[in-house]
Amino acid sequence: MSSSKIELIEFGVPGDKVMVPRIGFGAMGLSGTYGKSDDQESLKLLEQAASMGCTLWDTADVYGLGHNERLLSKALEAQGRSNVFLCTKFGHEFDAPAEGASGSFTSAIKGINGHPDYIRKAVDQSLKRLGVDRIDLY
Repeated sequence: MSSSKIELIEFGVPGDKVMVPRIGFGAMGLSGTYGKSDDQESLKLLEQAASMGCTLWDTADVYGLGHNERLLSKALEAQGRSNVFLCTKFGHEFDAPAEGASGSFTSAIKGINGHPDYIRKAVDQSLKRLGVDRIDLY
């Protein structure tokens, strides 16, 4: 496998810019969206991505109904939080399955919710699932 590093680009607004990889990693497929997934293989993939410099990771609370964020928390712990530019998102309000259970997107989604109270709740839940104290892009 190639050992070349991914080019960095400037991201943000004047006065608040950071350098991020030009190519990011969209993690949706690591939580069964496209078929069966394997957490151990997914963690190996994230490790390989990070070793190549692909450290802009994108997830969402609804991917795997929270599973994706919990999975990334394990990879973040291994990589070191400061080495990853972490993006997540919200919008689909859903009934989360019991810890460790999985569920389908369609059966658990209640609808779209952008109300400020829901946003606060969604951020808090994502921070908890991700095991971090900050999200770089929400």
